[in-house]
Amino acid sequence: MIKYDEYYVAYLDILGFKELLRTASCESIYQIFDILHKKTRGHLNLNGVEIQAYQHIHHTILSDSVIVYIKASVEDAFAVLIDICKNLQSSLANREAPILLRGGVAKGALFHENDIIYGEGLSKAYLLESNLAKHPRIVFSGELLEDGLKNTKYMFAEMEGLVKPYKTDDDRLYYIDYLEISMMGIDLITYFDQLQAMCNSYLNKEIDEGLRSKYLWLLSKIEKKIAVISFLREHYSKKEEEEDKRKSEEYSKRFSIYPKQFHVRLVENTDEEEQNNG
Repeated sequence: MIKYDEYYVAYLDILGFKELLRTASCESIYQIFDILHKKTRGHLNLNGVEIQAYQHIHHTILSDSVIVYIKASVEDAFAVLIDICKNLQSSLANREAPILLRGGVAKGALFHENDIIYGEGLSKAYLLESNLAKHPRIVFSGELLEDGLKNTKYMFAEMEGLVKPYKTDDDRLYYIDYLEISMMGIDLITYFDQLQAMCNSYLNKEIDEGLRSKYLWLLSKIEKKIAVISFLREHYSKKEEEEDKRKSEEYSKRFSIYPKQFHVRLVENTDEEEQNNG
């Protein structure tokens, strides 16, 4: 029977995909999609309980658009969808050339069969991504969070513990925090170095205001994360000191080529000299 069901739906956009098509090989792009396929087939065992919702996750990929969805009636459905999205973001961002995602998560009617997918849930998620996400983030509303937590059972501690997979942003939307320290198997220093290098590379170019705001947003989130994690704060503080020392030595070396007679000495004029000059 052809009918709608209620789903949690994430609509994700791969940022910079047009540039990837222009510069990357077919194999490189395939590897990106291979990551997407693998990360949407996750599993999790909490205290001996296998989280069944991972077996109910579906995904559809069309060029630079990725749709991940799960029936809202499945226990832990919302929590698992958020976890999948976070894994997708962190896995693609944790590359020598990071790839960023922007998206929206919503709930609504959806029909899918074979290659056909449509419904209000998909439209709502798409509108969130296109109208409100703006930055490289996956957003959802407080209303959706309240709804999603109602069917969260085994993963409730994961969602509402001290280290949550989401944060509230300045515009009061929730976004999935893919910079969180709990990401297993990721070297955070390398991860942040790569993301910072990418942000600085784009910000040093003449690009439009919309693009600049995306990278400024991400750079701001990285800097805030570094400030609250002690080993990262110490690492980057030491790195900054070393860079300042290097610049100072380079400055001194460059000026050492001038003969001493060219050294400039500043002399403060006295009131008497000023009167004579007048």
